[in-house]
Amino acid sequence: MKNLLNLARASIFMAALAASLFAHAQPPGGDQKKPPEAGKDDRPPREPPPQAYEDCKGKKEGAVVQITTPREGKISATCTNSPKGLFAKPERPPRPPEGKDNNPPPKK
Repeated sequence: MKNLLNLARASIFMAALAASLFAHAQPPGGDQKKPPEAGKDDRPPREPPPQAYEDCKGKKEGAVVQITTPREGKISATCTNSPKGLFAKPERPPRPPEGKDNNPPPKK
């Protein structure tokens, strides 16, 4: 009878241990970082230039404005809300200067 009681205790202990391990288990690759969302990485977000705020002064969110870029001339932008106020967000990001790449060098 004593052996049966010890076996029951051991079984309960093992079941509790297995349940605990299962509850804290991570999916495969769980210790890896999540893949970055489009356009997001470890760099801090870039702040719009002061002119982007000027272009939307007196406008409402969603208004379409024309902005002038140093390389592309005039492009369309939408007034977008931010903690600092409305700013002109280009409908498509400007191209990097010739010979430059926006991607950071690969990590080693």
